[in-house]
Order: sequence, then C-alpha cells, then structure tokens
Amino acid sequence: MGKKIVGLFALVCASVGLTACGGGDSSQKPAAPAATAAPAAQPAGGAARTADKPPAAPAKAGFQQIGDMFNAWNALYKQNEKVINAYEGMPILELVTPGTTFIAGVQYDMLNLGHKDGRFEGVLPLAGYQGFIEKTPSKITFGSDRVRDKDGFGQLAKAGDHDVDTGSLDLDQKYYIAENSTERAGKKISRGHNEFKMLGDGSMICLVFSGQTLNARGDAETSDSVIYLHNGKNQFDFVVGKGKTGPAFTALSFADKGDLTKDAALDLFKASGYTIDKSGGIKDGKLAVDK
Repeated sequence: MGKKIVGLFALVCASVGLTACGGGDSSQKPAAPAATAAPAAQPAGGAARTADKPPAAPAKAGFQQIGDMFNAWNALYKQNEKVINAYEGMPILELVTPGTTFIAGVQYDMLNLGHKDGRFEGVLPLAGYQGFIEKTPSKITFGSDRVRDKDGFGQLAKAGDHDVDTGSLDLDQKYYIAENSTERAGKKISRGHNEFKMLGDGSMICLVFSGQTLNARGDAETSDSVIYLHNGKNQFDFVVGKGKTGPAFTALSFADKGDLTKDAALDLFKASGYTIDKSGGIKDGKLAVDK
C-alpha cells in the first residue's frame, strides 16, 4: 500500500512539474479562451525602440494554480515524513492519504497552463476524460461530469457509474475544496469531501470526509470516515473518526467552523456522531497516538 501511495504522489509531482514549467501546447483547445490584448501599435518609420517599450509585468505573487496548494502541503509534509514513517515501522494510512486528493485536482491546471482568466475545457491528462477549469483573479473553480464506459479500480468504479467532481481554490485565502460523488442505478454509492487551508503562520489544516455503501468485497455495507490534520513545522496533529452514515454524511467546513484545532475537531466529530478511532500528534520528535 505504501508503494502505491508513493506512486500516486509521483504522478501528482509530474503533473505539477509540467504546469510549473509551462508544459507543451495542449491538444485540446479551450471552449472559451481568455481574451488577449491587441499588439501595441508600432511607431511610424520602423520598429519601436527598446527604450519606448513598457517594462515587463512582474510575476504574480501568491497562489496561481491548484498545484501551488499541493506544493505547499507537500513541502510541510516532507518535513514531518520521517517522523510519520517511523511510527511502529509503518505510517498510519490516514495520515498519508489526504494529500492524494490533489491527484485529481492538479490535472485541471494543465487545461490552463498560462494561468489566464477565463474558462478552459479539455481532456484531463491522467484521467482521460473531459473536464473544465475557470479562473478569475481571486478564485479557481473546476470540475467534470461523466458516465464511465468501462470498469475502474475496485467495487466503486464500474461501467455505467455516474461520476461528478467539483472544486474550488480561493487564491487569496489559500483555501481549497474538492467534492466527488458516484451514482449507480440512480443511487449515490460513494462521496468524498476534502478541504485544505493555509493558516497565517504557514501551517495547513485539512478535513477529509468519505462515505460509501459498499465494502471492498462489493457487499452492501454503509460506512463513512473523517480525518483532521494540522500539518506544520514539527507539528502533525491528527484526529480520525468513523461513522455509519455513508455518502449522506454532513460535511463540516472550515468556512462554518473556523480554523479548527485538534481539540476542536475532536469535540466536533464526537458531536456529529463519529466514533474517534485515533488521535495524536508529534511529541518530543516522535509521532504519538493519544491513549
């Protein structure tokens, strides 16, 4: 399982690397390309002198794409990775998997390599199906809606399933939200809700909800889970809760609950009906699970 997760992160890093360096020309043309400025008029008598040209616009500061959010999370995670992996010889799975939500998200950046304002559509390079991304100066929204034409991996991905992904990134608040769901025969069989937010001190918090109506064998079994993480320098607080609501879970949001601490997350999860499976954090340089 650990090797599979590393492989998935490698795919994300490859995607982020392409977007960061500008990549190549997309084979998909945007449905509504952003307007481009008309070329400046040349003065009479020949080409403009260098001195007459306006200075180049400075590079934009702050987040410009989904990959920036992933890079920020991953940079913090790498600082704590050695401690996380050293816990009883194997990392706790719920501490590793939340970052994999960006595997889907960073693909949308590749539909708009220039980070221009406007709406762009095309085939997502890793997933192979149509998606869109729309950017304004302060926000990115993205998504896809498709019916599977063949089986995927596991019992929750079969031909004919209706998959919907939606998401947004507030570029000013550095606040990322992604939601996904799968319907089969008109009934929702799985759903996920993920939130990542950067705090003023540079640390980041996340909430990851997932619910399904089938177990790994494909048998009917309604379950859901929630994970809270606070990822910072020498800090990796976590709370994991388990429930039996399934895809109909009510997602808690930083937008409503504020910038949650570990203790606040514990209280909220309990109040929401979850059974606390585990909690803990880094203490004295080691990952510790609360007793």
